[in-house]
Amino acid sequence: MEFKKAFDYIVGKVEEELVKQGYTKQKVVAENDNELVSLFISTTLAYSVVYYKDKEQMVLRSCTMTDEGPDNEWKTLATWLYDETVGTQKDADSIANDFVEAVSGTLAIKRAKQVKQKKKKDDDGNADPKFLAKRFVTYFPELREEIKNEEDCYFPFRGATFAKEHIAPKLPTYIKRANKNEMEKFAGVFNLQYNNGDVDTRAIITIVLLNSLDDDDYNALYDHFSDDLKVAATNARAFKGKTVKPEKVKKVKAKANTLSDK
Repeated sequence: MEFKKAFDYIVGKVEEELVKQGYTKQKVVAENDNELVSLFISTTLAYSVVYYKDKEQMVLRSCTMTDEGPDNEWKTLATWLYDETVGTQKDADSIANDFVEAVSGTLAIKRAKQVKQKKKKDDDGNADPKFLAKRFVTYFPELREEIKNEEDCYFPFRGATFAKEHIAPKLPTYIKRANKNEMEKFAGVFNLQYNNGDVDTRAIITIVLLNSLDDDDYNALYDHFSDDLKVAATNARAFKGKTVKPEKVKKVKAKANTLSDK
């Protein structure tokens, strides 16, 4: 069976099960010609079926949902080899049955509960600076690699330094070209992360990110801020242009490259 036909068949079976659980299928485009991708989302969790042509692998994976979409920290749940030169309907059925079981069995229920518990913890104001940085990946995809480089080279994650060097410079360009709806949604990221963030995260939002903006860009965002963030941002604006003591890097580490079959 041709791999595209097998992929569509397996995705269809997974969709039948996930729709029962309240998931919706999203229109997505693969990042490159080597992949076929499908995506299903709920309010807290996302599932994806991917076929990697070069590896001849059919993969089921999951990740946590954020207000901006999947956080893209995918965890592989099942992997099957599928060679279209020898693959049959029976092989596609076996893969489909395994994937359906993975999204509907006891482990799937446990997975959903763990995600809800994690989200509740973040809602209590424990979201850290690295969590904040990852929320901007939706707007600035290049941040994904920059965050990885930061994690590879420094411990702990230098939240303020990373925000200053990698996030702040990107903000003006987006703000200047955003329409009203895009601006409201973008400001919503600041509102949510300020509300959910720990002390360091809140300081990074106000002192580092918002104070990096000129008055025009700042005011464009300010109009869409929550009442709490408006107060904090106004108070922080008094520090704009003043020298803030840099954070101390406690430890530097280097990671050796490792092979991964993900």
